Amino acid sequence: MFHRVICHAFVCLFVLSLPLLNGCGRQAGAGSDVPRPPATEVIVDAVVVDDVQIYIYADGLTVPANSVDIRARVSGFLEELFFEPGAIVRKGDRLALIEQASYHISLSAAHAELANSRAQADLAEANLDRGKILFERGAISAEELQTFQANYDMALARIELANANIRNAELNLQYTEIRSPITGKTTKNLVDIGNYVNPTAGVNAVLLSITQLDPMFVEFKLNDRQFLDLKDRIGFRDAFQVSADVSADVEEQNTNGSTGLPLALTGMPVDISLMTGASVFNFDFNIPGKIVALIDDRINFSTAQITIRAEVQNPLLSTEHAEDYMIYPGQVCRVRLPYEIVKDAILVREEAILTDLDTKYVLTVGRGMYQDVDRQGRPLVDASGNPVPPRETDVVQRRDIRIGRLLDNQMRIVLEGTRPGEGLRPGEPYIVHGVQRVRIGTEVTPTTLHDYNIRRAAELEAD
Repeated sequence: MFHRVICHAFVCLFVLSLPLLNGCGRQAGAGSDVPRPPATEVIVDAVVVDDVQIYIYADGLTVPANSVDIRARVSGFLEELFFEPGAIVRKGDRLALIEQASYHISLSAAHAELANSRAQADLAEANLDRGKILFERGAISAEELQTFQANYDMALARIELANANIRNAELNLQYTEIRSPITGKTTKNLVDIGNYVNPTAGVNAVLLSITQLDPMFVEFKLNDRQFLDLKDRIGFRDAFQVSADVSADVEEQNTNGSTGLPLALTGMPVDISLMTGASVFNFDFNIPGKIVALIDDRINFSTAQITIRAEVQNPLLSTEHAEDYMIYPGQVCRVRLPYEIVKDAILVREEAILTDLDTKYVLTVGRGMYQDVDRQGRPLVDASGNPVPPRETDVVQRRDIRIGRLLDNQMRIVLEGTRPGEGLRPGEPYIVHGVQRVRIGTEVTPTTLHDYNIRRAAELEAD
């Protein structure tokens, strides 16, 4: 009897628990009870096709076009300075003045010596004229006439010497007023007013230095491969054949004014960017220039490099009280030389390229079949317990690629896919931001950076 009661109790508990068990089964698998997880939002951009200019890059150093030490050319006490340390002076500007009194005296003495020489020459000429008359009358000998002629010639020579002394005295007087031989920037004065200066005095002979800063030279190095590739790009590959075909007596020029020979590197345009706190990916290359010389006559055997010099115009900046040049000697800069133009290049953003061991790839967004799952990754089922069928939506896809050069605007050239027939198509959307939150084959909601920024701005304004 007791066993029969226990059995009835278990049966009642089982019957009462059936609805609960049934409800739990629907919570775990029924599509009507479990919400679908939202798709991950990613920011995408479209694959671009464009013609791009390829450059060769090199690190450069600015060097002055000319630098002059201004020295005293005559001795004397330094009386006055006419420049401010660090100022810009023009060619011909007065820089300093050395005492002139003694040089004025020397010039006056030279003029007096000239007057004395001319008087002696007049007397010698008169004696020569009388001697000629006396010689014709037989009153003097030929030797005496020769003496009169020699005295006159010596008097003329003393006049020339006196004139030379005058020119030398005038030159020395001119040297007391020191002027700038070039236009450039001055250093501080190395000798103060009141000091005695002497051309042979060593240190005291240099009064200041002037550096010509416009134009400014930029020197940079190319390795032998870059140098030869660059020359080949501008036509040096055909130089030997062209030189053989052009005979010595053919001088006519073609339509572009050349003789048909390949272009030289000299005169090739370059762009310069100063390192003004910018990152290596943010050079503006806003200073145009041109190559003016290959200052090495050979490729260095140890470094396999050759030094090239380019010339740029140095802007002169001015304010109400001062003026100065923008570029200084000794500045490190970045130089780029045009290399080639790639037609119809496929471009993607550098930050969108991912690496899997030695393989580069990009995550794209395309239409594909996606199986809905719950938050635990289990496939969703409908109310009847049947699996929800896959649906077509935007899913993440992987594209393995081979990459080319990185451009200045941080766009990367995509050469092709790793396998024939693969790669990126023009206009195809690829993920730029959000690659860490998605996996291949998962559903995503793509949006452009422009639309994302507009929406975020509206949300922030609403808050």
